[in-house]
Amino acid sequence: MLSALMTLASSALVAADPPRPWVGLHLLAPGDPTVFAQIKDLVDKGLKPLGFNTLILEFSSDNFQYQSVPELKPFVGGIGRKEARDLAAFCRRRGIRLIPQLNCVGHQSWAQTTFGLLRAFPELDETPGQFPNNEGIYCRSWCTSNPKSYEIVFKLIDELLEAFQAEAFHVGMDEVFLIGHESCPRCRGKDPGELFANAVNRLHAHLKSRKATMLMWGDRLLDGRATGYGEWEAATNGTHTAIDRIPKDIVVCDWHYETRQSYPSLEIFQQKGFRVWPSGWRNEAATEAFLEDSRRKTSPGMMGHLFTTWGGTPEQLLAAMTAPDSASKPSGAGDWWSVGRLARKFAPIVAKDPAFGAKR
Repeated sequence: MLSALMTLASSALVAADPPRPWVGLHLLAPGDPTVFAQIKDLVDKGLKPLGFNTLILEFSSDNFQYQSVPELKPFVGGIGRKEARDLAAFCRRRGIRLIPQLNCVGHQSWAQTTFGLLRAFPELDETPGQFPNNEGIYCRSWCTSNPKSYEIVFKLIDELLEAFQAEAFHVGMDEVFLIGHESCPRCRGKDPGELFANAVNRLHAHLKSRKATMLMWGDRLLDGRATGYGEWEAATNGTHTAIDRIPKDIVVCDWHYETRQSYPSLEIFQQKGFRVWPSGWRNEAATEAFLEDSRRKTSPGMMGHLFTTWGGTPEQLLAAMTAPDSASKPSGAGDWWSVGRLARKFAPIVAKDPAFGAKR
């Protein structure tokens, strides 16, 4: 009986998904309302003509006007519910599914800046009182064993879900290096795989209660040594054992940015029962190799391709996507130019590729 109910629940989540294949763009959400408004032009003149059907907007605890956690107000700015609702409706009318993202567990700081969540609630820090000015670490994490972490993060997730009227949510969870740290009174000595799985499961249960599909980055679920991916594209700190402890209706965004002959994670995730969404970045040879391997290893769980950006305004990305094929990279242009050109070249191909479920 329980198995039947789980199957029905999983089917309901899949029914809310966009048409196959998923052709997506991941974009860091602009905090400036004027720049945020540029997304409409990007959708109308860039994404829609190239065959995209999904847009992921990544927020932090600083760049959305959260109302449910008053302690955050001194640290937040950016856009609010009105702008979110307006953009979501705009995207729906054009057949673009908008999925909000909030980084969970890791990426709670960048360089010397600690983001609002841990500034407002320093007791949630996985390494409380350690690493002044964030020196000696990549990014801070929130504690996966502290119930208050979930109490607050669930409120932020609910605000984003409601603001965008979303049926899916991306929880991030990539590049988590600080977990089970010796300086955490709740986590020290515990199995990192168990701690990571606990966070995934609690987030999944909350999103399922909101009837929302959960997406996450896949790197911490991979064994960096066994796969040969290393400590960035996979884990070497023990979190990879979580792969067998979490629900299989999660969409795993499998990011890899380097050229390889084979990407074993594509098979691993599908064999474990997950839907996998290959995710590339700025390198043309790597993107092409990743797409080719995705085609070779296709199954009903292979979703399409997600183009990640990691920089650039919507206006800049649109300029790259719509420039003539003969256009060369402008002087001083960043990685956004390469991403836009890759989207122009490969997105229409993915959108029509039967390997990803497209109908010709």
